[in-house]
Amino acid sequence: MGGGSSSSASTPTEKADNLKSTQRLQIVDLISEGPIYGPVDGLKSFYLNDTPVLDSNGNANFSGVDASWTPGTQDQTYLPGYSDIENEVGVSTVLLQASPIVKTVTDSDVDRVRVTLGVQSLVEQDDDGNLGYTSVNIMIQVQNQSEQWITEETVNIDGKISGQYLESHIIDAPGYTPWSFRLVRVEPDSTSSKLQNSTYFSSYTEIIDAKLNYPNSVVVGTTIDYTGQFSGIPTRTYDMKGLMVNVPDNYDPDTRTYSGIWSGGFKLAWTNNPAWVFYDLVTNERYGLGKRLGSFGCDKFAMFAVAQYCDVLVDDGYGGQEPRFTCNVYITDQRQAYDVLYDLSSCFRGMPIWDGLQMTCVQDRPSDPVWQYTNANVVDGTFKYSSSARKARHTAIQVEWVNPDNGWSSDIEYVSDDTLIARYGLNVTKVTAFGCTSRGQANRVGRWILKTEQLETQTVVFDAGREGLVGLPGDIITVADNDYASARMGGRVIAFTGRQVTLDAPLELAADETAYFSYLNDLAKLVKIRVIGQSNDSIITLESEPAGIKKWGIFTLSKSTLATRYFRIMAIAENTDDGTYTVTALQHEPQKESVVDEGAQFEGDPTTNNTTKIPAIEHLTVIPINDSTLAQAKITWTTATVNRNITFDVTLYRETKLVSKGNTAELEYYFNGLDVGDYLVGVRGRDEQGRLGDETQVEMVIGAPAAPTSIEVEGGFFQITITPHISAPKIYGTQFEFWFSSEEIININDIESEADYLGTATYWIKDSLKPGITYWFYVRSVNAYGKSIFVEARGEVDSDPAGMIDYIDNSIKQSETYAQLIGQIDTNTDAIIENALANDADVYQKWQQYGENRAGIVEVRTAQADANSAFAEYQQLVTARLNANEASIETKATTVFNADGTGSAIYSVKAGVNLNGTYYGAGMSIGAEANGSVVKSLVLFNADQFGIYNANSGTYDLAFVAQGGQVFINSAYIEDASITNAKIGNYIQSTNFVDLQSGWKLTKDGDFQINGGSGGRLTIEPHKISVYDGNNAIRVKIGNLE
Repeated sequence: MGGGSSSSASTPTEKADNLKSTQRLQIVDLISEGPIYGPVDGLKSFYLNDTPVLDSNGNANFSGVDASWTPGTQDQTYLPGYSDIENEVGVSTVLLQASPIVKTVTDSDVDRVRVTLGVQSLVEQDDDGNLGYTSVNIMIQVQNQSEQWITEETVNIDGKISGQYLESHIIDAPGYTPWSFRLVRVEPDSTSSKLQNSTYFSSYTEIIDAKLNYPNSVVVGTTIDYTGQFSGIPTRTYDMKGLMVNVPDNYDPDTRTYSGIWSGGFKLAWTNNPAWVFYDLVTNERYGLGKRLGSFGCDKFAMFAVAQYCDVLVDDGYGGQEPRFTCNVYITDQRQAYDVLYDLSSCFRGMPIWDGLQMTCVQDRPSDPVWQYTNANVVDGTFKYSSSARKARHTAIQVEWVNPDNGWSSDIEYVSDDTLIARYGLNVTKVTAFGCTSRGQANRVGRWILKTEQLETQTVVFDAGREGLVGLPGDIITVADNDYASARMGGRVIAFTGRQVTLDAPLELAADETAYFSYLNDLAKLVKIRVIGQSNDSIITLESEPAGIKKWGIFTLSKSTLATRYFRIMAIAENTDDGTYTVTALQHEPQKESVVDEGAQFEGDPTTNNTTKIPAIEHLTVIPINDSTLAQAKITWTTATVNRNITFDVTLYRETKLVSKGNTAELEYYFNGLDVGDYLVGVRGRDEQGRLGDETQVEMVIGAPAAPTSIEVEGGFFQITITPHISAPKIYGTQFEFWFSSEEIININDIESEADYLGTATYWIKDSLKPGITYWFYVRSVNAYGKSIFVEARGEVDSDPAGMIDYIDNSIKQSETYAQLIGQIDTNTDAIIENALANDADVYQKWQQYGENRAGIVEVRTAQADANSAFAEYQQLVTARLNANEASIETKATTVFNADGTGSAIYSVKAGVNLNGTYYGAGMSIGAEANGSVVKSLVLFNADQFGIYNANSGTYDLAFVAQGGQVFINSAYIEDASITNAKIGNYIQSTNFVDLQSGWKLTKDGDFQINGGSGGRLTIEPHKISVYDGNNAIRVKIGNLE
């Protein structure tokens, strides 16, 4: 037979990768003009691919990232580590042996080129399957001027890597341009899967040696560990506080406050107040209009007023507050100067204008009118009106703004008015809120546009003489057009004497109607004075004498039922043919600001009698009457406007059935002869054509009120607050009677005889109560018709000892007696005597001095009285001073009473020593203080140790001592104690305790014995519980039974 041999198969091995490439990316970004404030929060403000380098907790989202920046000043230094100018050119091509890759450099300023090359992978497998090292070579060659390729460096890559490996090499530029370089693979390309050595040309970087400081430019240099973190060059964004601009030198941009009066000077600071951003763009000579307009080209005082308006805090829509306007904008495109300034001024509801001397801004905000126009001072007495088209009155606005919480991308804030949509339908427009990064501000932009288009719909045009030049575009004027109002609202003054003014035509004023007379004084300022009387149709009497009024001067009249209108001048054009001026003005509504910024409800003033609107009924109120045979109840109401010939229909219902109807021209109506019960009263306006307004209704109850449904009892320190509530309709004038008792009253009929009557109110606070005691309160509803039954409530004061001590402490510290106690003794005898003599006091002094050592006694007696107060004081000071140390005793008795009902009597004794510059004192203060009907008496002591001793056979026993905020008592008998926490040092027992016979005893060791009244006992020990009968026989044992 033949024989055979066998062998075992070996396991393939793999050598570890030993090649590792690290790529660092350096980028320099030019981001802004300078100087700027800088990043908002360090590397948290630097974003790569829209992700912050550090998160909000300071944790790194990327590794190996570093950043530096320059502020953009004129004399800034270069950016360390980023001194070279580099231009990286991506290649990203596989390098084959047969196809060298050639690149040409054309920039003559290039000093060096950094070539980044490598392999896609590098590994070789032998026949046994083992993976091991291999190598590949790449030549970097430069072409000379003879077009020959000269090898600058041969790069050898030796080792193993499963993935891509790159490395960089520097070649110097020759002394000519253009010049070319190439990469050449030395080894043949692999044709076997066992050999992976594909070579790769990643990129090259053109480098220019320079240390550029980029004056007035903000540059950011970022170094990034590129390896494995990015697939391409990441995007960079920066959250910066931008340009430092000129702001008033008394302005704090962080708190948005001003200190003192501004002198007109400036300082450089960062701010996002749009007024100072606007001022900077107008005056800056480098990137603004400063070279054209000069440093005085913008009205800084007008911008100061705009800036203050911008900084006013308003609701942000989330329960907080924010500045009315801010501007956070990054301007990157070159545009017409006026367009940029117009957009900037839109941030604060403004518009840039040239006033002939300077650039300034006008704002859409409430302001005083500069002039008034009536039919008497316009050409032909004619005003021409036009209204905005319906399609121009939008009902919804889409406001585009930049949201910082959404990566600083644009968001849309939708603002709509449901009432307008119901009336006009949905009419949407889209606007951009320039520089807006607040949702609250974006919402206010939308609401401002809606209210402007809703409330400011009319434009007026009129011709005037030189008075047409009084105002500038943006100024507010008043218009009193008699034809529009269908009433006389303005004209000229014919004569005046004292407070009486004669007008050029009759004026209609209703009795008791509030009216105001407005005129321009000799300083061309508008003055408004209330009218208090009318002698005849054309003579009125004013509340005060009209200073500066002129004969033939213009006047206007505004009333509660008819008001002049406000307009804002938009344009003034000269009519060269007749020397007049055409004024175009847009309707202005001053309430718009409070409606948008403060959420107020709009209530327009009546501007004409030519109206078809019936006024709404407001503040409809029922007033019971119980002391008249003519009426049981009265209702009153008001209206926002009272037009001529308006009366009011009053309708009375009971259980949906009509009881009666009436009509009155007054704002009140009386009812009588009604049965007891619940009624509903409706009131609506009616004009002379019979048109009716909306009805307003109110409940009216004839009869006694319902009893309180519930009573809220709230205990405080030494007081209880009682607040009743009624769920049934509450009748006007209903209040509550409060009765008090320290004991429960069983029979309700005994309340008025046994309880104390406290008073009548809507709630009551009963004070001077004791903790740990239950108090009883009895409450009933009362009104003009009667009283309800009593409802009982009980309560206790707050019994928290710590809180009570704090409460008492605060009460004491607010007293004059306490202030007298803690005050340091004043030993300046010269000042004491000088003050006493100045107040006509009697002074006694005894003094002895030896060098710097001295001792003395001073007594001062003062007595004063006049029509409003009486004051008397006795003061005695005893002092002894040796070198820098001094001992003193002061006794003072002060009494005072004033005409307002305040007074006090305070007696104090204080002793103190001043040792080595530190004062130590003790004292006693006794006082009685009155404040109206409230009187408080106090006895207070101040000492490190306060004790009470008892004399006992020649010895003194310390019965009581207070020290270090604690009280120590040797022995005490207490009838009733309320203790929150108690610490027993030995045992606690009943007064009748006899061991194994009577009473109970608890020791600190945990033994508890309870004896029954008729024999028997219970004992509790740490390990067992035992129960004995009256014969001392054990009946129950629990626990350790041994």
